[in-house]
Amino acid sequence: MTWEHFHIIAHSFPIVMCLSGTLVGLFGWVRDRPELETWGIVALLIGGAFVLPAYLTGLAAADVVADRTFIRPGIIQTHRFAATWAAVPVFTAGALAAFALHERDDRRLRHFVLIVGLVAGVAIGYAAWLGSKIQHGEAANADVASVSAGIPGTDAASGNLKMEEAWGDDGGWRCCFPLSVA
Repeated sequence: MTWEHFHIIAHSFPIVMCLSGTLVGLFGWVRDRPELETWGIVALLIGGAFVLPAYLTGLAAADVVADRTFIRPGIIQTHRFAATWAAVPVFTAGALAAFALHERDDRRLRHFVLIVGLVAGVAIGYAAWLGSKIQHGEAANADVASVSAGIPGTDAASGNLKMEEAWGDDGGWRCCFPLSVA
């Protein structure tokens, strides 16, 4: 496995835990349900714990991805910049969440952590959106024609699937199955 694969695995935890924890915690705050607030705080703690491995594997993966000829360096630099600034509030929310779990009776502290989590969620969501523009994997290194060559139902020149007509002769709907390349 490469650093790129490790980053693809590791980056999901802080994004999902930070966003879901913030939303559930804020919902608990609005509905006056302390157990949902606590669930949100725990999720922010887990997201804060995983943000450092995601960030470090992203730094190592950036060098691998930047060597690809078809990737514009600006995409990677923009994602790295946003990820750096997203890691700060996510880690801060995680550290404050640990303290809020220790001080369970302080409701104002829980609310403050959820507000920091909201800022962290916006920042990490933006960084994730920028990262979604980067192509990953072995297929990203090859051109479309070489990837699709030999796959039944694809046009070797364009890599697109050839599809049957959607409507059958009897006027009924027919599934679109790939035709063989002839």
